Amino acid sequence: MRQSGSDIVRRMVNQGLVSWLILGLGLLVPNPGACETYGINDPKGVFVPKVTVTVGKKDILIKKTDPQQKFRVIAITLKNRNVIRNVGLLNVEWIDVNNVPGKPMPLAGPHYNPVSKVFQDSMGKSAALRIVEKTNRELFAGKPPQDLVSISIDEQPLVSSEAASEKERTVQLGTGRDVSLGVNKTAIEFNESNLKKGETLEVENRSGMDQTIGIELPGRNLLYFQRIGRKNETAKIPEDQWSRFTLGADSGISMFLIPEPDPASLAQLNGREILIKVYRGNQVRETVRVPIKTSPDLRAGGPATAVNDDTSQEERKPPPKAQISPQRGTENDRSGQSPTQPETPASSQKKEGDWGRTGLWLFQIMNLALLVCLGAYGIFFVLPKIQVLQDRLAKNEMFIHGSREAIREELEEIKAEILKQCDAKPPAE
Repeated sequence: MRQSGSDIVRRMVNQGLVSWLILGLGLLVPNPGACETYGINDPKGVFVPKVTVTVGKKDILIKKTDPQQKFRVIAITLKNRNVIRNVGLLNVEWIDVNNVPGKPMPLAGPHYNPVSKVFQDSMGKSAALRIVEKTNRELFAGKPPQDLVSISIDEQPLVSSEAASEKERTVQLGTGRDVSLGVNKTAIEFNESNLKKGETLEVENRSGMDQTIGIELPGRNLLYFQRIGRKNETAKIPEDQWSRFTLGADSGISMFLIPEPDPASLAQLNGREILIKVYRGNQVRETVRVPIKTSPDLRAGGPATAVNDDTSQEERKPPPKAQISPQRGTENDRSGQSPTQPETPASSQKKEGDWGRTGLWLFQIMNLALLVCLGAYGIFFVLPKIQVLQDRLAKNEMFIHGSREAIREELEEIKAEILKQCDAKPPAE
């Protein structure tokens, strides 16, 4: 009985160790990256796989489904802007059928076209191709293959197996794989917390191609500030182009909206919509609607029946000045003070907006002053050092030139003496 009990305990301990070992290996092994199969559709409409694309944090592996198949030309087009800007940090490794990688070579080499952003080469004996990042920026992390590259084999563009299974359909924004625009918010609500700073609505083009879009915002009398600008750019899109402009692939825009603090304007703004239209030619293909809501507390101060612009304009007019009796006027004249009027929320909002604009101007002036200081430093400290180096280089060149001339003259003299001794006749006997 003792022996059987010890065997049971030993088995339990071994099973526990095995369980902990499996759990530890599961934690150590990293999660595989996104993987998709790409191929072509034959004349009968059957999907024929060609390669599998696996995306990791620092590499993209493009592997043949049939290692023995030869590709005359494989073309890889970079699509992500961040990857294109850092193309100098990427290497290419060719992997043979034994899974042995070759010598890494720069992707931005003779086989890369910087204008079309296409890497093109033949793929015969190699079974796979890996694009590797040389730094720790993790340019590929968290991105699907279709957002990074597009592949063509022998001038035939490849499609993913999932896209091939989906027949031709109309684009439905916001669902499935047909998402062409990404909007960070489905609705905008203005309340006490964001009344002064406003809200930002971001739109991204995720279709992989340039799109023509148009933006329609509520009228000027309802928004104190409105601006549309492209992401990662300081220049804004002119207002006369909001109705129709081109949004590049993998790029986006940002809309900055601040409402009028007037309760009547906020009441009119409630229920309005921001329209984002996607054009196909001259026709509107899709329309994305982003409704605008305003807090009831902000609308409580204004009349509930304010629905037109004339009423809002009347509400914005300052209240009439109170009539002052002669006795009060005499007292004010004697004290040297004038009657003060209460400050309205609209005037305080405009003052805060003026201070914000003044702060932006001061920030730009400080940046300009810093640039001037850097330029002055370069002129007064760096340029003299460069001139000293140039003088030293000129002196060294003059010294080398003089030494060369002296050596040449000495050689000419030695040569003349040798010729003179050779030409001298021997004395007669």
